[in-house]
This record gives sequence, structure tokens and C-alpha cells, in this order.
Amino acid sequence: MDKKRLIVVWPYRFRDFDWQRFELDYLAPHVEIHVHELLEALTPEFAVAYANRSENPAVQRFNSLKDWRREFKNVSKNAIVFSHVRPINLESTLICWTLCRSKARVVGFSIGGVPFSDFRVDVEKVDLPKPIKSVLHFFRRNALAIFMPDCVVAGGSEEVARVRRDNPKKTAVVLASSSDYSNSLNWRIANNPNASVGVYLDTGFPGFPRDEIFEGIREKVSAEVWYPQLNKFLSFVEGFLNSSVIISIHPKHIGRDHKSMFQHRETIGGKTAELVANSSFVIATNSTSISYAVAFDKPLILVTSDQIQSGRDQYKASLIANISSETGAKIFNIDREYSEQDLRDALVIDQAKRGSYKRKYLTSRTDDKPNYQVLLDEVINVAD
Repeated sequence: MDKKRLIVVWPYRFRDFDWQRFELDYLAPHVEIHVHELLEALTPEFAVAYANRSENPAVQRFNSLKDWRREFKNVSKNAIVFSHVRPINLESTLICWTLCRSKARVVGFSIGGVPFSDFRVDVEKVDLPKPIKSVLHFFRRNALAIFMPDCVVAGGSEEVARVRRDNPKKTAVVLASSSDYSNSLNWRIANNPNASVGVYLDTGFPGFPRDEIFEGIREKVSAEVWYPQLNKFLSFVEGFLNSSVIISIHPKHIGRDHKSMFQHRETIGGKTAELVANSSFVIATNSTSISYAVAFDKPLILVTSDQIQSGRDQYKASLIANISSETGAKIFNIDREYSEQDLRDALVIDQAKRGSYKRKYLTSRTDDKPNYQVLLDEVINVAD
């Protein structure tokens, strides 16, 4: 019997990291996987944000939507589509229309794993009052109903609420977990902390191009100011805790030289789950990989700076503050001085807040079933 086709429609650069985080290796024995990458067709200017890409033969890249539609038509009959495209502009809406009229089963995803910010990435854009937003959401989800997926995979109560807000009633919700939390389940048995090692979760901020390119805005925080102060803070932590801090490189920037940013410290890419599982504490700004700190029950230290807090980057400041509020993690300003006791206090975990964070942002499951198994049981094997 031939395998079902699974088509992953991806609007960004598809990397080996994405293959791993979406657990496609676990799905591959059951389905024939086709990855359709649309970065060059949609936002070619965003390619500069990526230092690597997957060379897996299952990944096809398209320079135009016309070429993609032709290939999609050839392979989409009776297929299952994992769509990561939302109808946010004309081009993406037309992609969603192509998916929906194909009669394939279309599956959306909302598994972010971190609190949202009340600020826009571009603070110069006017934000609307909440009552007006609610009215617009009502009209949007009904006006765009024909472009929406058959179901959406969501992890955490906040993501489930967002899915129900943004989609019509006909769109079913499949309860799952954030990608990081689901991946962490494979590392539970390897959770063997080394008391002398901590991990800094790098986001590429502010040294490399990132998602801000989408908004067409420039970096507000100076790399020349940030990195010397960050390294000073990491040395402070290492000295008091008699440890070393390893830098976990952001997946977008694996392959780029980080030595000028982090000096003598070891930098490792593609092993974030393993690094956090085997560490004794985690340092971060607003990385989604904070999920691993919660999943593996690691102390979390959040860092900010004068430039962030002065209003230069209200979006990032809001994200850091929200993560602190939701996890109970302490925030350290790298431009200020702290005592050993301040650091010791920060290593105490607020278990009540961690439990709440897990339920709100990481998982909607009570059985710790990984996402690939949820997809097989509740989407792929019932799609006929």
C-alpha cells in the first residue's frame, strides 16, 4: 500500500533544525514527505537572516508562486498539508486559497511556546484598543473562513485560545505541545545536570539579522555595547557559581562566526535540548528555547540592558518582562552590579508559576504524548 503524501508548506528558510523540531523523522516511516519552501517566492530579502539550510532531498525550493502551484497540483491529490502560512496579506491569502480548494486535508499550527508581547515589533505603528481588536477578529475569522485550515494543532491554553479567536468554528483544534516541549520528552532520561555548566540561549540579538527584517526596522540595541556587558555579566555568574557558560547558538546562525561576540566561550549549535538538559542553570533574553528550562526544571536567569529598558526596544523589554512574570525568573540588567546573594536568590525556582507556564504555553496534553504521535493518532491516520 502506498504511503500518504504529507506536504509541508513553509514560508521561511527550511533547515535541518526544522525537520528535527517538527519530528519529521518519526513521521517519515508512515508518510511520503514533501517540503515546499516558499521563502524566495514570498520574502527573498529575508534570506540574509539565515546562515544555513537543509539539503534534504525532500525539500523543494520555489522562486515563484506560479512554479509552486504547478508542483503542488501534481502532488496534492488525497494529501495531508501541514501549512505554516496564514492569510495575513494578498499573497499568503492566495496560497491558503490554493491549499483549501485542493481538497487536501489542511492542518495549521500554533505551537509557539512563549508569552506574547503587548507591543508591536515596530512601535511606530499605531496599536488599536482591545474592543476594536475584538470586533476586527470577529469579522476577520468569518470573512476569511474559506481560507482557514481544517484543523489547527495547538499547544498550551493561551495558544488554544488564540486559535479559537482567529479561526471559524468549523476549524477543529488538535491538542498538542510546543515543539520544544515535545522534543524535550526525548531527553527526559538524559536530564543529568552538570553543576559546573550553564547555558546562554543566544537569539542572534543584536549581532545578526533576525525577524525584524520582516518589519523593515533596524536594530535598536548596539552590538558594541551589548556584548562586552553581556560577557562581563557571564563572567560574574561563572565566578560566583564556579562554573562555565556555554553559548547555545540560534539555529538561524549556525555556521556564522560568534568568537568576536562571546570571546573564549564555547559556542555550540543544533544541540539546545541536550545542552539545557545537562546544565545546572539557563540564561536568556526572550528565546523560545526557554521552554527547555521549564521542561527540564532548570533555574532561569533573564537578562536585559539599559538600552532595552530605556525604551529603545519596547517589544523586547515587554517579552522579557512577560516571561519573568509568567515563570518567576529574575531579571538582571547587565549594565548594573549585583551581589552573590542576588544570584543565589535567582536560582530558586517558583514551582507554582512553572506549572502554570507549562499549562498556558507548553502543552495541552496530560499524557506527555509527543507531537508526532498526536499527529499520527489524531490527524494522519484519521484523514481518510
